[in-house]
Amino acid sequence: MSYFINWAGMREAGSLEPKPGLPPTPAHLADLVERMKRDPAKVIVYSPYNSPRAAEFLSERTKIPSVMLPFTVGGTERAKDLFGLFDDTIARLLATVK
Repeated sequence: MSYFINWAGMREAGSLEPKPGLPPTPAHLADLVERMKRDPAKVIVYSPYNSPRAAEFLSERTKIPSVMLPFTVGGTERAKDLFGLFDDTIARLLATVK
């Protein structure tokens, strides 16, 4: 996702995982809630291989929409090739900011 974030001119405001591969702890999620209250993000992004529970928890407490984004070709029904991956990713992001 870092290449896409850079290409799209987005910024990463935080990570749901305290370290890659580790599920978020209650303390980490509480820190993210406080951080989003001070400097809100526009969307909370998670991957299909992650449980949506942390993103939903954060979304409920911050009123920031969450969205699952495909992480690779084949990650969703529309992401059948590289163009489909980017089309689906962009469409999902745009749907959250309407």
